[in-house]
Amino acid sequence: MTIHHRLAVNYQEHGRTDGRTRKENLFFLLRRPPEKRENQLFHLISIVVIENRISFLFQSSHRHSPQNCFFFLIFFFFSNHFSDFFLIYLILFGIDHIKSFTCGKLYYRTSYLDAKRSTSAPCEDRVIRINLHNVSDTNCETDSLTLDPSHVTNCISKGKSEFYDCRNHVRVIQPMGDGSRLYVCGTNAHNPKDWVINANLTHLGRNEYVPGVGMGIAKCPFDPSDNSTAVWVERGNPGDLPALYSGTNAEFTKADAVIFRTDLYNYTTGRREFTFKRTLKYDSKWLDKPNFVGSYDIGDYVYFFFRETAVEYINCGKNVYSRVARVCKKDNGGKNILSQNWATFLKARLNCSIPGEFPFYFNEIRTVYKVPGDDTRFYAVFTTCQNGLTGSAICVFTTADVHTAFLGKFKEQASSSSAWLPVLSSKVPEPRPGQCVNDTQTLPDTVLNFIRNHPLMDEAVSHESGVPVFFKGDVAFSSLVVERLKVEDPVDVKHYTVYYAGTIDGKVYKVVQWFDKTSQQGKSELLDIFEVTSPEPIRMMEISPKHKSIYATSDHRIRQVNMVMCNGRYDNCLRCVRDPYCGWDKESNSCKPYASGLLQDVSSSSPGICDACIAKKRLLVTWGQAVHLSCAIKLPEPMSSMPVTWYYYSREKGQYQLSFRPDKYIQTAEQGMVIMGVTEQEAGRYDCRLGADTLCSYNITVDTQRCAAPSKSHDYQKVYSDWCHEFEKYKMAMKTWERRQLQCNSRQTNDSASSNQNAHPNEIYPRSPLV
Repeated sequence: MTIHHRLAVNYQEHGRTDGRTRKENLFFLLRRPPEKRENQLFHLISIVVIENRISFLFQSSHRHSPQNCFFFLIFFFFSNHFSDFFLIYLILFGIDHIKSFTCGKLYYRTSYLDAKRSTSAPCEDRVIRINLHNVSDTNCETDSLTLDPSHVTNCISKGKSEFYDCRNHVRVIQPMGDGSRLYVCGTNAHNPKDWVINANLTHLGRNEYVPGVGMGIAKCPFDPSDNSTAVWVERGNPGDLPALYSGTNAEFTKADAVIFRTDLYNYTTGRREFTFKRTLKYDSKWLDKPNFVGSYDIGDYVYFFFRETAVEYINCGKNVYSRVARVCKKDNGGKNILSQNWATFLKARLNCSIPGEFPFYFNEIRTVYKVPGDDTRFYAVFTTCQNGLTGSAICVFTTADVHTAFLGKFKEQASSSSAWLPVLSSKVPEPRPGQCVNDTQTLPDTVLNFIRNHPLMDEAVSHESGVPVFFKGDVAFSSLVVERLKVEDPVDVKHYTVYYAGTIDGKVYKVVQWFDKTSQQGKSELLDIFEVTSPEPIRMMEISPKHKSIYATSDHRIRQVNMVMCNGRYDNCLRCVRDPYCGWDKESNSCKPYASGLLQDVSSSSPGICDACIAKKRLLVTWGQAVHLSCAIKLPEPMSSMPVTWYYYSREKGQYQLSFRPDKYIQTAEQGMVIMGVTEQEAGRYDCRLGADTLCSYNITVDTQRCAAPSKSHDYQKVYSDWCHEFEKYKMAMKTWERRQLQCNSRQTNDSASSNQNAHPNEIYPRSPLV
């Protein structure tokens, strides 16, 4: 059995390692007799490799890392012999930048992160409490609460899948009160149901009753594939009573999309004080096939973010626009008109585009994020239409700009064949529709009728600074988290915004933004791209500044990634100084978490900051020799496309850039350079640069005496003898190479014959070496 087949079979048979951590198991193995170590060590390695290491270790930027080399040595060990050195190395230098947890394919789509307690991850048929410090320490059995579906037979009879649609996919989880209780709502086999549970994932006691809980229609979706959103609002509602605000589908057929607020109950008396409120049913002016991505409680309003079919574009074809909508928390509907509906519902388009004479729009919002405690900004990712050319962008919107758009002109369509135009100010009734009032049932019918027919604003909400923070083609972002970072040094205090954008192919794009004092504008740069859940899409992300980690989920697993990946991620100064979390230590020649005294240049405002850390290599070459100057330095994907240039310094000409030509200077595939036929004129200093930064430097000295004609017969005989000796060495080396080549060819022939015998006749693709 091949090594990768052994790994796969072993993982399927054994799973985790008896509750012990990897390091505990390794120390346990060291105490065992050598003859009993191999199988258990193989068991442990299979778990490390298959469960949560491959996607991170074997990406292009880490292909030659020490950790990878070590794992290749481990594989080599299983075909040869055991060495305790490998075991000790794994203990001391284990890879801790990425950790993983899974209970199987449970469709992890949402979460609630409580920095004081833990994070709760709802999924299929259960809610799991995740260990924020180390997700790998989470236990599927003891750290979860099971919520089984109750209408499976009825669901199957409607033609739905038994093992996906007819499970209970928990899609809403929100803290209540002081966070000691959680509100959860699940699809319950296409018959939504909600619960209130304790934060420690236990059911409430028999004597604890929460009114209004039990039926989840309009609170969470019927279909687990639908996008929905919800937020629990404790204060500001009518009677100052708590309620859930949600955006979802309220019918099995998905015909009734709704923005909804639950009935308001007095939890002391159990009495219903106010009835539910919702958007107008079956009215495309209010909502037209929306996909909800987020909702937030800010001030007097609750904001909803979604994308929907653009009703104002319908006469020109079909298009999807992104929206922000809001309702007043005090909204209690109208007295006669809109009695069960919102009396303050308004919505506006979100504009995320590349500016120009003909702007390029990213029309479809995919997710939205708000930094906890900061109600001034919303951060969102947008994509182009998925049927055309793919592109994504990160845009930022301020709460002030959203508020300004809702104070602007309304939009209307006079008839079904008319264009959508702004409403004249003289036609807008008083008090202004959409504004919060103490009692919406006192609003006149003119205001209620106006807002019933004019929920859409004319002006779109523009993104901050007029340009996206970051955009890229051929990438589809699916999730986003953001951290505001303050870095203090002896000279200044610098503020950075770090964006982590997940993609549908399981990667995370790390982007840093800062304010440039010279141009008085915000600038940004793509720092890094790393694989987290590849090839699965990233479904949801959370961030914990306290634990310095981001948490990404896919359908199969939850991954924890360390945000401060300095020494383990960056092996040279140039990469290290760009990351606001890191700094380069000149003394130890290594990358460390940033502290005063370390080198850092996030904004690239200090060209050549790493030049003093570059070791200048000295080469003594023979006249007429071809010299290879290597510059094979690992660069992150964002920097790998930047042009690399070579400079030459001489006493006569000074510094100048070299031009490649086949007869003298030849560029290699790894950005190095070969100098053909070196003469004394080529002696001097050579620098390889990426922009203004030096990657490597060489000082070449040409030995013109070694090839001079011998002046005495004795010298001639000595030179002749040396060359004969060198020639014999080359002959021996050639024979050795030919012998090994024959061995390799015969081994490949045998392996090919063996694999053909084991191959299935209908197997089209070769099996992966890392199953």
